[in-house]
Amino acid sequence: MEQGELKSLREEIEKLKFHNRTLLTLLGQLLEEDMHDPSIHEAIVVHDLSKAELQEFTQLIRDYEGDMKAFKQQSANLVPKFTDLTVKGLLQAFIGSNMMTDKCESILQSYEIN
Repeated sequence: MEQGELKSLREEIEKLKFHNRTLLTLLGQLLEEDMHDPSIHEAIVVHDLSKAELQEFTQLIRDYEGDMKAFKQQSANLVPKFTDLTVKGLLQAFIGSNMMTDKCESILQSYEIN
């Protein structure tokens, strides 16, 4: 691929990301009351997660056995943009979507203790 084509594709990707964020902001303003308990699908878009990142995070939840230090370290290594706040938001989104509710609630409780 030529440099010009590569640059053009990168610019197009950035434009699409910008439009995506703008649309999310608009939807959030229009549906403000509904956005208090986002579904996992909304959280994926808000946090700009790839399918692979979501799958890895989901597996991390499934594998959780009570070691909060290990969980935090693994989630931080998983995706550099994962802060504690991001992780908590994703866990709450899983709960809001009725997915892995018990595990997610257990992890959130561990966050409160630690």
